[in-house]
Amino acid sequence: MAISQQRMLVEQESHLHAVQRGRLRLLHWENFTWLNRFAEWVIKAVGLYGRGYRNVLDVRLERVELDVRRLPAAFEGFRMLWISDLHIERFEQLAERTLSIVQSSEYDLCVLGGDCCFEHFITDKACRLMEKIASGLVWKTPVVAVFGNHDYSPMMQVLEGAGVRMLLNEHYCLQRGQEKLYLVGIDDCHYFEADDLDAAIAGIEPGNCRILLSHSPEIYKKAAAAGMDACLSGHTHGGQICLPGGLALISSASVPRKMFKGKWEYNGMAGYTSRGAGASGAAVRFNCPSEITLFTFKRSDSVRRDMNCGQRGSS
Repeated sequence: MAISQQRMLVEQESHLHAVQRGRLRLLHWENFTWLNRFAEWVIKAVGLYGRGYRNVLDVRLERVELDVRRLPAAFEGFRMLWISDLHIERFEQLAERTLSIVQSSEYDLCVLGGDCCFEHFITDKACRLMEKIASGLVWKTPVVAVFGNHDYSPMMQVLEGAGVRMLLNEHYCLQRGQEKLYLVGIDDCHYFEADDLDAAIAGIEPGNCRILLSHSPEIYKKAAAAGMDACLSGHTHGGQICLPGGLALISSASVPRKMFKGKWEYNGMAGYTSRGAGASGAAVRFNCPSEITLFTFKRSDSVRRDMNCGQRGSS
């Protein structure tokens, strides 16, 4: 598929990666890259860096049941494996850890949710490791992928070459019998601002269930307005460095705190934000375990009630 003109324009810009959003615009903390180096220096100085790095590699499989409105009966119990935020070249051992989780899990489809790279540019090491991971995934089930704010267009060739279906502002239709489930994938909405939800849903018949795959949850308002039944994302790392109890100090996404990690809901749309499998900035995690998510889709209670009422009414 084609890379959007917006993404290509941003990739060709000569200035450093800069986020321009929120009240502070260019003064946003993400633009002060020295903060990451300073944080790593402090963590090393107090002797916690090794522990924090090992925490990243201790990836957990999170099993999540998600109620999805309008989910077709044929897709009740559909299982989707979500892998995002690998930032892989800084964590080479993460490739084997990811594949070991995959081999021991049963699911119907896999999603790579963006941010393959650690740096804000692509490296040969990242390409090599992502090819290894993708090749280890496609033999088992179909694999689709979206891009995040650390991804650059050459990675598309790597993933597609391994058999992954990229979804950059387009949809993918799953069909069981006469019933359909649409996966809607958008390009990065955080930094590249290359998302185009209208293009992604073009051609989907009204009334069909739509699940949005977006690297960042920041699209949540547009997603709900566009009739998405669920929005799955990553990007926030759940805070990555949290206080005891998992309280996130900061987030890289302009969303309500309830959307930093885990389940959430907005205007009837189900949502989930994964903590992600790797780490960025400072290559450590504290009080916020790495995550690969295994979703099981369930029909929402309201759908079940409507079905039961219909069955009683016809008897």
